[in-house]
Amino acid sequence: MFTEKRYRQYISDFNSTFTGGISLDDFFDRYYENNATFEYIPQARKNIGRDEILTFWAGVAEKMQEVILNHTHFLADEKTVASEAPIDFLCKKDLEWNEVHYNAGSKFRLMMCAFYDVSPSNKFSYVRVYSIYNPAYKPDE
Repeated sequence: MFTEKRYRQYISDFNSTFTGGISLDDFFDRYYENNATFEYIPQARKNIGRDEILTFWAGVAEKMQEVILNHTHFLADEKTVASEAPIDFLCKKDLEWNEVHYNAGSKFRLMMCAFYDVSPSNKFSYVRVYSIYNPAYKPDE
């Protein structure tokens, strides 16, 4: 079972990929099946397999630094994990993300809800991420 303790480590490791911690490659190998699917719902984007997922994550990292904060909700059983958490972004360049324009150096926060299918080897095989933008969600300064 993918426990809450393991999930917290997963989030910590993910955040560290933006700050010189583990590489995206090592992160993927630790937590994902090689043929996993990572579906980012707001962009109707489905990334299938290691190469597509790593390319998607690297593309995000080129544009912004992402920090997933402590989850507000967490549920898990033997085959599924569900969580809700705020995510803060720091834009490295001018960009448009989910139809909202941001200038380089600006910050914004999304609320993320994610559902993870867990394989028998306790790795993620399918992930669906929903994120909601609301200007009232303010990142920490």
